[in-house]
Amino acid sequence: MNLKEKLKKDFEDSCEAYVKAMLNNFEIDRSSCFWVADEVGGVFMVGDMLSLNMQDIVYIVENDIAYDDCVDWQDYNLWANEFNFNHLNLKSWHMGAPRVPQETFEKLRGMKKEMEQLCDETRKKF
Repeated sequence: MNLKEKLKKDFEDSCEAYVKAMLNNFEIDRSSCFWVADEVGGVFMVGDMLSLNMQDIVYIVENDIAYDDCVDWQDYNLWANEFNFNHLNLKSWHMGAPRVPQETFEKLRGMKKEMEQLCDETRKKF
């Protein structure tokens, strides 16, 4: 085995060890999880709910982050994306970075729905 092959194998083995530790902590079976495009060290899917990069996986393992906390973090970023707000990385989220309150998202969604209804009514008139 040449140096490049050894480095690749060592990297992939390390990635898989971190994944195993994370899934053990989450109490999730590996059969429902996979590396996107079979690229070990890239994006890892935990079921169909959670997508993580290697940096996130390492942070989760080293800080004993719970599965539900990861889902809450990812949900927050989806909501932030909906309104073009800044995203938070997992470490910042875990350390308590300032974030938009859930009530604000709910209010904005209500306002958005009202605006869409008004637009629909206006289109029907003209």
